[in-house]
Amino acid sequence: MRDGMYGIEYRSGAGGGLGVLVVQDGRVFGVDPLGGKYDGVYTYDENLGLADLHLKVTMPPNVQSIFGIRNPHEWSIDVTTKFDPRRDSGQVQLATSIGPVVSANYRYLRPLPNA
Repeated sequence: MRDGMYGIEYRSGAGGGLGVLVVQDGRVFGVDPLGGKYDGVYTYDENLGLADLHLKVTMPPNVQSIFGIRNPHEWSIDVTTKFDPRRDSGQVQLATSIGPVVSANYRYLRPLPNA
């Protein structure tokens, strides 16, 4: 996966959403319009030709998630997936620590600016 900014669109049985991810040197971080925060890493498996993505998704208080959950306190879930890092767009299935699988589309938007 090349460094840059990616748009994501995701959907589960209870709803959907979108956000932006920044990918830089094996780190991944981002945000969505409702204040969800994404922080994680990815590693490349040369034998499989796939990358493993591990994210912690943190939801703000009183915002309903795509799982239909609303909590009066900040809360987090873990999300994992495998993807082909040579592709600039695609669809993945995200496994979550609370059970439901989430379908997501990602698309490369732009490179990171030079400092």
